[in-house]
Amino acid sequence: MARLPDPRGRPSVPFDAILAGQEVGSFSYPLDEKTVSRHLRATGQAPPPPPFAPVSLLAADGVNLADRHYDISQSVHAGQRIEIEALPRLGSVLTVSGRAAARWARKGRRYVEVETETRDENGRRIAIGITTGVVVYSDRVADEGEKPPPREALLADGPVHEALPPLVRTMTREAMILYEPEGEANFHTDDEIARAVGLPASIATGTLFLAYVFDLLARRYGYACAVGSTLDVRIRLPVFAGDRIVTTAEVVERSGGRDRLRVACEGPHGAVIVGTASVRSGV
Repeated sequence: MARLPDPRGRPSVPFDAILAGQEVGSFSYPLDEKTVSRHLRATGQAPPPPPFAPVSLLAADGVNLADRHYDISQSVHAGQRIEIEALPRLGSVLTVSGRAAARWARKGRRYVEVETETRDENGRRIAIGITTGVVVYSDRVADEGEKPPPREALLADGPVHEALPPLVRTMTREAMILYEPEGEANFHTDDEIARAVGLPASIATGTLFLAYVFDLLARRYGYACAVGSTLDVRIRLPVFAGDRIVTTAEVVERSGGRDRLRVACEGPHGAVIVGTASVRSGV
């Protein structure tokens, strides 16, 4: 399938030239009222206590960094690890920088992994992350390179100390449009573009429904417990408008004032997100 031209004129992701440690660049964005309001409306979250902004915004930093520098209009988000070091504040300006960590091709698709760091205008580090993406969804290529070892194995089945009440949301086209930059036309908002890149219809951005996991954890542990928390997930299936998403979390380990949880988002055709979380339980 031929690549669509990028309306913004960005270069393609230079997959063959990517080296581990190579700087990707940086960008800054304000946590203003408009940005936060669109995010909360798209994800269905209640506002965090003043003066803070939702930590779920930070999960998109790696994708948005790549978007500033390369044509990722036909890329999909395949995995995300994020560790929150400080709560983001409404009105602050965040700067995201990143470097390439790895690249490989498996089962016909090319993957790139980027390590990111997010700081506020005072230089305080807010979050660190690892973003995994498929370079071009419709590509079919031969296997190449060595896939990095799993960062953290999925927690094995075992005794469940606590099952959090599930969070149920239905994905809507309005939410998918709200989550994207205002006026943006891409395969998350436009069915024609989605079909042109090999999808049956537009799909939600992975970090949109990843926000449901943040929301579920905040409901149980409180917003302040986000500091020091880690979320590490794989995005397995696309989510379409009308899909009912059930987000679950089970505490499978408790020690040292921390809970380790198995987290998932289930859609009509199976798990759309699977992964783990580690949260401070004593705040």
